[in-house]
Amino acid sequence: MPAPPIHPEDFQPGRMLRIFAVLSVIFVAVLASAPLRPYFAEWRSVQTRYNQLARLSGAAEIPIALQQVWKPKLGVTDRCVSCHLGMGSAAPLEGDKLFRAHPAIPHDSKEFGCTVCHGGQGRATTQDAAHGFVSFWDEQMLDAQHQSAGCGTCHDAAPVASRAQLERGHLLVESLDCLSCHALDGRGRGTASNLSYVRLKGYRADWHALHLSKLTEDKTGAWKASYGPIGPADLASLDVFLRTRVGMPRVIEAQALAMERGCLGCHKLQGRGGDDGPALDVAGRRAIGDLNFAGVPGEKTLVNYMRRHLMDPAGVVPASQMPAMAENIEEADLLTTYVLFLRRRDVPAEFQPRDRVRRQVLGEKPPALSGNQLYAAYCSGCHASGGEGRNYGSLAVRFPSIGRPDFLDVASDEFLVNTLTTGRPGRKMPGLAAAGATLSPDETRLLAALLRTIPPAPPTFAEMERAAVDRAQGERIYAGDCAACHGDKGEGTPLGSPLATADSRVRGRREAAYRALIVGTPGTAMPRYTGYAPADLRALVDYIASLPLTPGSRAGWRQGAGDAGRGLALFQATCTGCHGERGEGGLGPALANPGFQKAASPEFIAATIVRGRAGTPMPAFGRDSVRFPKLTASEVLDLAAFVHNGLGTKPETKADKAQRKTSP
Repeated sequence: MPAPPIHPEDFQPGRMLRIFAVLSVIFVAVLASAPLRPYFAEWRSVQTRYNQLARLSGAAEIPIALQQVWKPKLGVTDRCVSCHLGMGSAAPLEGDKLFRAHPAIPHDSKEFGCTVCHGGQGRATTQDAAHGFVSFWDEQMLDAQHQSAGCGTCHDAAPVASRAQLERGHLLVESLDCLSCHALDGRGRGTASNLSYVRLKGYRADWHALHLSKLTEDKTGAWKASYGPIGPADLASLDVFLRTRVGMPRVIEAQALAMERGCLGCHKLQGRGGDDGPALDVAGRRAIGDLNFAGVPGEKTLVNYMRRHLMDPAGVVPASQMPAMAENIEEADLLTTYVLFLRRRDVPAEFQPRDRVRRQVLGEKPPALSGNQLYAAYCSGCHASGGEGRNYGSLAVRFPSIGRPDFLDVASDEFLVNTLTTGRPGRKMPGLAAAGATLSPDETRLLAALLRTIPPAPPTFAEMERAAVDRAQGERIYAGDCAACHGDKGEGTPLGSPLATADSRVRGRREAAYRALIVGTPGTAMPRYTGYAPADLRALVDYIASLPLTPGSRAGWRQGAGDAGRGLALFQATCTGCHGERGEGGLGPALANPGFQKAASPEFIAATIVRGRAGTPMPAFGRDSVRFPKLTASEVLDLAAFVHNGLGTKPETKADKAQRKTSP
């Protein structure tokens, strides 16, 4: 369509001149007002108010001007001191929080500027912009509740302690009245040394003996009134507590909570941990403009986003596989502090604290974690603090129990180490102990040994002997736990050896039965049974000892071999509902997973089929059940053979069968 013709009468010179004149006046007015804008700036009114207070208190006034801390090596140009005058070159004044001195910390705040620790936008000259709460400013300033997280800019690690240890330390400090002499984290009534930074400054190992010597030297009785001997256990707890006093108690508490929630089982931190989620090192530095606040009620701040995400991951990030890590707002705030603490930045060597220099420059290794700490950090998030397993409603996968006797009695140390090494590729379980991964060989063995200590210790032979005899109870336990492998009368099956044979009298039938149940039988597939109460164990041992003798000897007995072909039909009939038609997993573990296939022996698989897994949907197929068929010893061997050797052949699914029938 052609443009309409332009006619000379469309031009009105008078009208155009009037428009040009108005625009010129506006332009000149804007230029003229530009020099006046600083006179109405927030910082100018703040400095004017400071001078008014200074005149009243007799302090020196300051010239009205922008002020800044400039640290080129740190990339810092902070104009925060234009308003926070008491923390800059002006004398601190009472009467306004902006004019107070910086709280006492182990280093000079003026050497680092403000944003290194507090975040925010140092070059800005208005409150909202400086604090990062305007559009197109990505780094928001840490609020008062999360302020200690700023220490993580330079300090890349914090002393590790459990929440129980921290709570015990706080209780001892209060109950022993330490605060009558010492200050600690803003509390205390005396003039003795401040314990808030005692880990950084160091303290004498013999401090308790020194206090006791002062007690005997004091003639006034003041020491005797408030101090006395402390027991070894409490001294050890106080030592752990004092070793965490580095001036950031909230970060220490937040780290303890994060360790207990097992965050590192899915997330990496400084290269260590799982790979199912993003690394935590950079999670606290996400640009605010990149975040989707559609599922986040309330203010659009990084802290609010993180807090909400920890309480309701799928509500903030649709389809998130992360379970809720915080049970309430207080825990969410603590974990947010920890994630913000992890946002370390590169700083020149002369600004790095000694602990970071020792690790990064001198190669000092962090203190070794105990078995409990390793389990809490890497395992508890999925398997729970007591190894009882978890079932998160937001996930279709159930995390199995690994702390119950029925699993640990069956799993060998080799199985545990192999599982930690290979993990379950494609599933949630990472290979934490793989070469160059998270756990060292020593840590792997320590963690495997720790798992053995989770269940209660089995009854001793003497404890068992003191229990009352109940032969009927023993027969019931034998029928449920032993008959599937050893036969109804102990005659033996292809899965389990005969029990009451002539050679079982050599060292006493009762002692032999107890040893086989609690210690195991080396060189055989017989798993341990350590979860019995003393009375049940006594009943079972007495019943086994009463079984009639069976001709022959156990010395020549060998477990039978299963047939994987027959096991295929059993697998399709009894296992696919939980483990998938190809063993790919579902409600139950992925049996075809290469990690499981490498770790699990046929004996482990057979014993698990017979015993089941308490606390999980896995039934005991060696017992009678209204929901599942009881499998014979031969069927158990066939099924175990298929799971161990036949899953690689990928059993036919219904779709496969339909395809095969329609194919030419």
